[in-house]
Amino acid sequence: MLICAAGDIHGAMDRMYADVLAFEQTLERRFDWVLHVGDFGIWPDPERLDRATRKHGEAGDFADWLRARRPAPRCTLFIKGNHEDFDWLEAQARSEILPGLFYLPNGRTFDLTDEHDGVIRVGGLGGCYGPSDYGSRSRQLRGYERRHYTRDEVERLASADRVAIVLTHDAPAGISFPRHNRGRGFVSRAEGLDAMIAKLSPSVCFFGHHHTRVDAQIAGVRCIGLNKVAEPGNLVAIEIAPRGPDWSILGEWTNASG
Repeated sequence: MLICAAGDIHGAMDRMYADVLAFEQTLERRFDWVLHVGDFGIWPDPERLDRATRKHGEAGDFADWLRARRPAPRCTLFIKGNHEDFDWLEAQARSEILPGLFYLPNGRTFDLTDEHDGVIRVGGLGGCYGPSDYGSRSRQLRGYERRHYTRDEVERLASADRVAIVLTHDAPAGISFPRHNRGRGFVSRAEGLDAMIAKLSPSVCFFGHHHTRVDAQIAGVRCIGLNKVAEPGNLVAIEIAPRGPDWSILGEWTNASG
């Protein structure tokens, strides 16, 4: 199965899919799925933007896609970031919020299928680490508090079976960044994600949030941090076998679209 993993887009759907399709042309292959690591830009009502999103003027184009019921050019699965309309996401009765666009709630799994009937199980843990909310039950969080994942969501995902790919928004604890806006050598303290990955032992983990391309290992699992849209390293193509742990990187999208 050919998969494109994508970094934070903050609602720049047109731009991301333009890069995805151009990446396909470079590889001369068609992606079965696009996997997105959060901050997709789910703002159905631009009046509900959070303060950080409003500050950077990143309402994005999701509202236009939703109004037109535009289908995703490639089947896409995403987790939440820390800048989305969390109330709206939680209120959705179905995981398919647009044709071909699927939302994976925290602690859940989703089985990817392709035309050859292969199945790849993906686990998701969106949002960022918040020490004050981590110990809360997920159902206790309200509004903007939902930008944080919780211990019970981590434990729920850690108990899943046969997870091949893990998507997290934040970087698992212990991952070090040679370059970071918090300073060179910043180390993630996102509690729980490292232990979850160690227990699941997936083939690979992808994350975003930190807007930089980084490679690391947690308990022998390769963890790949993705850059944000329009920056080199925001898309990584992998091929993974439906049956078995084998996978490989086919290429990275290095052409920044500006």
